[in-house]
Amino acid sequence: MKEKIRIDYPLKIGRYTKAHIDYLIKSGAEESVHIEYKHGAALDASDSKKREISKDVSSMANSDGGIIVYGVAEEDHIPKEYAFVDGNQYSKEWLEQVINSKIKRRIPELAIDVIRVGNKINQSIYVVKIPRSPEAPHMATDGRYYKRYNFESSLMEEFEVRDLFNRNAETKLRLLPCEFNSRVLRDSKTNAVKQVNLQIILDVQNVSRNIEQLYKTILRVPKSVYISNKENEFLKKHFRKFQPDYALLNIPSSTPLFPKEVNTLANFELIIKKEHLKELEVFPMKVKFYYSNGVYQLEHYLDLQLKENRKMISEEFLI
Repeated sequence: MKEKIRIDYPLKIGRYTKAHIDYLIKSGAEESVHIEYKHGAALDASDSKKREISKDVSSMANSDGGIIVYGVAEEDHIPKEYAFVDGNQYSKEWLEQVINSKIKRRIPELAIDVIRVGNKINQSIYVVKIPRSPEAPHMATDGRYYKRYNFESSLMEEFEVRDLFNRNAETKLRLLPCEFNSRVLRDSKTNAVKQVNLQIILDVQNVSRNIEQLYKTILRVPKSVYISNKENEFLKKHFRKFQPDYALLNIPSSTPLFPKEVNTLANFELIIKKEHLKELEVFPMKVKFYYSNGVYQLEHYLDLQLKENRKMISEEFLI
């Protein structure tokens, strides 16, 4: 069964495929501050087209980031159909060279996904993934600064350009993938699973060049699991209150986070038994992480993390 395509925020997609572009077209995903569609003919060697490329890309980097899809025609800001780039004429490397040479300063972490429809190079789509740049402001080749406003790139006011220079002072933190380690306890006679001790480790990394002083984590653990583990020292220390279906934990920052440093936000173990499984299938563990320049929210269904030798331990094996 194919995974259903869903795009909540364009830069969350690791790598774009034809299925993602089909989704954008079929769902009529309108152009916005985060999405722009360009006919394949927008890629051209003329100076005017190169200026447009630098203007469009720099405006997104100066704003909140997003994607530009070259190879899709739009009408009234709605994607209508494919309008491919001929990859024989204009390659990914050509587009990268235009972007890097026409925009000052270079945009860090910019990436381009290449899609060949029908495996044909003359039916190419280039998805330019542009981050909200910490190096802003970025100047287009015409010597001006642009921002993304509604559906288009607009000239920035002088005070807006000055404000962007302060972006260098912002911190940027990234939650690392949550680590789960299962230790399975079995009955010595029947070898049936009695319980699973699930270790949960949540780390954060400072990926900016500045020190982050304050941050905190709100962790919501399914209520019956918390109650069964309430003598756990970590849970007791950070417990704040019960909510419907959940126990809420408040985990403050313990130390400033220096550039490139990784800090452990949570490291604890839960005892999982059969009576917890139905609740875990319905109520995921929820993570909400706050810091000075953003908020992250994650959910993890803990029943999917109960594994032994990389195999799931399903309900029928728990006693």
